[in-house]
Amino acid sequence: MEKLIDFLQYVRNNHAESVAKQSLKDCREMEVPILKLFTHIPDEVLIAQSVKGIHDFVDSLVDGTYEQKQLDNLKLWEEDKLPGITKDSISPTDLVLIYLIQKKGYFSLIPEYTKDVQLAIDIVLAMENLHLSSQNRAINLMFNLRKQSEAQLELANKELEAFSYSVSHDLRAPLRAIHGFTRILLEDYVSKLDDDAQQMMKSVINNTEKMGQLIDDLLAFSRLGKKELQITKINMNEMAQSALDEVRRVEPSPKTNVVIHPLAPVSADRNLLFQVLANLMSNAIKYSGKKDNPVVEVSSAEKDGEIIYCVRDNGVGFNMKYYDKLFGVFQRLHSNAEFEGTGIGLALVKRIITRHGGNIWAEAEPDRGASFYFSLKK
Repeated sequence: MEKLIDFLQYVRNNHAESVAKQSLKDCREMEVPILKLFTHIPDEVLIAQSVKGIHDFVDSLVDGTYEQKQLDNLKLWEEDKLPGITKDSISPTDLVLIYLIQKKGYFSLIPEYTKDVQLAIDIVLAMENLHLSSQNRAINLMFNLRKQSEAQLELANKELEAFSYSVSHDLRAPLRAIHGFTRILLEDYVSKLDDDAQQMMKSVINNTEKMGQLIDDLLAFSRLGKKELQITKINMNEMAQSALDEVRRVEPSPKTNVVIHPLAPVSADRNLLFQVLANLMSNAIKYSGKKDNPVVEVSSAEKDGEIIYCVRDNGVGFNMKYYDKLFGVFQRLHSNAEFEGTGIGLALVKRIITRHGGNIWAEAEPDRGASFYFSLKK
C-alpha cells in the first residue's frame, strides 16, 4: 500500500488536472450514460470536481479513512441523497466504466513515475486489491441496505394505498360540500350579499377547485408506480398535435406560436407519454405567455441509440442554481401569484420517463426561456 500511496501522491502533486481532463475525454468517447446528468455543467467545473476527487482519494488513503468514506458515499447513494445523482440514474455498467477509465488515467503515468518493472507491477496489484476489497464491502453494504429498503417500501406502499383511499373518499366529500353550498349562496342569495361578500364566495369556489385539482394530481402521482406500462409504437407528430389541442382546449393561448418539428416515432405507453407532452407543452405556453411574441418549439434528435425530445420556449426561464428543486413534488420556482400550478406536474413527468428507462433534464436562463429534454430508447 505504501508504494501505491507514493505513486498516487506523485500523480496528485504533478498530474491531477491532466488525469481529470483525460478521464472526462475518455468518458465521453466511451459514452458513459451518467454524463447525461451533467450536460448543463461546464467542463471546467467537472474537471475541478474530478481534481478534488483525486486529492480526496489520496488523502483518504494516507489517513486510513478510504474504505469508511467509500461506504459513507454508498449509503448516501443508496438513500438517494447525492445531489444530481440517484441510484436509478446509475447502472452497474456506469460504475464499471468509470472505474476502468480512472484506472487507465492513473496507470498511464506509471512509466513516467518509475522504470522499475517490479515496482510497476506492485502498484497495479495494490490498486486492484484496493478496489476489490472496497467493492466487496460495498456489495455487502448494498445488499443489507436493499433488504432494509424493501421492507420499508412494502410498508410505505401499504400506507400509500390507505392515503390514496382517504384522499379519494374522505377529503372529496367535504370539499364538494364546501364548493356546492358556496355556489348555492352565490346563486340564490346574491341579492343579500354585498360586493365584498360575493368576491369572497368566488374566492372560496376558486380555491376549492384548485384543491380538487391538487387532489387529482396527487392521486395520479401516487398511482403511477403501480400502473403497468402498455408499450405501443407511437406517431409522435400526431401525439404532439393532440396534446397541443388538449392544452389549448383547457387553456386557450391564441398568441403563442407553437411549432412542432418532425418528430421521431418511439415505443412507449401512449397515455403516459401523452401526459408528458401535454404537461411540458402546457408549462412552456404558460411560462412564455407574458412575452410579446411567445414561441414554443417541439423537436427531436437521435443520439447513441436514444431519441431525445425537446420542448423549448422563450419565456421567463429560471435560475439553474435552483435546478435540484425542479422535479420535486410541491417544488415551484415561481410564485402562485405569477403563474398558477400545483407543483406536481414535473415530478409526474419525471416519474413517467424514469419508468420508461429514460432520462429527463432541463436548461434555462432567467428571462431567456427554458428547454426541457427527455430521452427514450430508440
